[in-house]
Amino acid sequence: MKKHIISSLIAAAVLTSATAQAESIYEVYKLAQKHDPSLRAAAATYQAQKEGVTVSKGNLYPSISFNGNLGYDKTDTSSSDFDSTSNSLALQLDYPIYSPALGYAVDAVELDSKSAGISYENASEDLALQTLTEYFNLLIAQSTLQTTEALVKSTASQLDRAKKQYEVGLASITDLQDAQAEYDSVRVTELSARSSVSYAQKALFQRTGQEIRTIPQLSEDYPIRLDPNMTVDSLIAKARLDNKDLKILSLSLESALNNINIQKANGRTPTVAITGSISRTDTDYSNSAPASMQDGVTNNAAIGLGVSIPLYSGGAISASVRQATSQAESVTEQRASSIQSIELNIRSLYLDLQTAVAQIDAQQQLIRSRTSALEATRAGYDVGTRNLVELLDAQSNLFNAQNTYEQYRYNFVLQKLNLLEATGDLTEDKIKELDKWLVAKN
Repeated sequence: MKKHIISSLIAAAVLTSATAQAESIYEVYKLAQKHDPSLRAAAATYQAQKEGVTVSKGNLYPSISFNGNLGYDKTDTSSSDFDSTSNSLALQLDYPIYSPALGYAVDAVELDSKSAGISYENASEDLALQTLTEYFNLLIAQSTLQTTEALVKSTASQLDRAKKQYEVGLASITDLQDAQAEYDSVRVTELSARSSVSYAQKALFQRTGQEIRTIPQLSEDYPIRLDPNMTVDSLIAKARLDNKDLKILSLSLESALNNINIQKANGRTPTVAITGSISRTDTDYSNSAPASMQDGVTNNAAIGLGVSIPLYSGGAISASVRQATSQAESVTEQRASSIQSIELNIRSLYLDLQTAVAQIDAQQQLIRSRTSALEATRAGYDVGTRNLVELLDAQSNLFNAQNTYEQYRYNFVLQKLNLLEATGDLTEDKIKELDKWLVAKN
């Protein structure tokens, strides 16, 4: 009974929930996996290619077919008039015992299947990077909104203070107008920040098919540093092995080289096949049939060895080989070009990470400096040595520094994710590991 009540409550909660609140980046990624049609298309293509391997391998095995016929024949001539019925059964065998072209064709389909599998993995990795990027874009937008709301609240407090001081003659109309102008300005900024949050939420909705409003924030303890054992050369070496785009191009190169063998085999190697048949024919004639036509059963069996040797095709054979060779050279150069692009991207990302670490460290110092500057300006304003404009500027500078600091932190994570994708290491385990650094908002 207790289990029934619990299950009923869970079902009711699911039915009455208008939106899905994903509390972790991994849950959002899994939602995107289920919702993304391009990933499902890649999975279907991979499955189709796997079945294609079985289809192609079937050509290497004996092919056996069955035929059956049932017929009626009417003969009417000047000397005879009779009819007959007949039925026949036959089995036919075709077994290519030597055909290099078929073997290379199977290799080609297997390479296509491997490529489709890696393409599926690549689509999954691309989806992970896109989803995580949109997730962190929402984090950045929410962080900016949170900082802006705090600035609005602080500016509203200064405006209220200026109004009270003006009412008792302790502040001029200029101070009041400056406070009002600053408040109006940050209110406009707040509206823009809210719009950015709304857009980021819609992007995640498009990605996952679920409305996601509340997500955790990056822990203040998240390590902003680079692994001392990580070097550009080690990253490039890993990318050469695990980058999905490079793997696909490497398989394309294998396929292009295999195609040269196919063209050579098609035009220059013989094909040997065993052929055979077994048949049975049963014929019944009418009583008016000539004496030479007797009822009876005829059995027939045959087996043979066939050889097919291509000799000349008007120059098409050599041209096909040259064409396949040129295509292989093209794929080779495309792969070399991709290696250069990936290496440059990795060097750029690594430099960006180094820069981000220095920026975050410098930004922390800037926050401390602007905090001290605000405290000094506030104290000077209280004793009359600083004016309201200076106080509002110092306050705005501090909040801007805090907002920039948060953006640097989130961008650092995004750069690391891009580097993981470039080296082919953006796995679910990495996403779960990042999830540990996302904590509930205070």
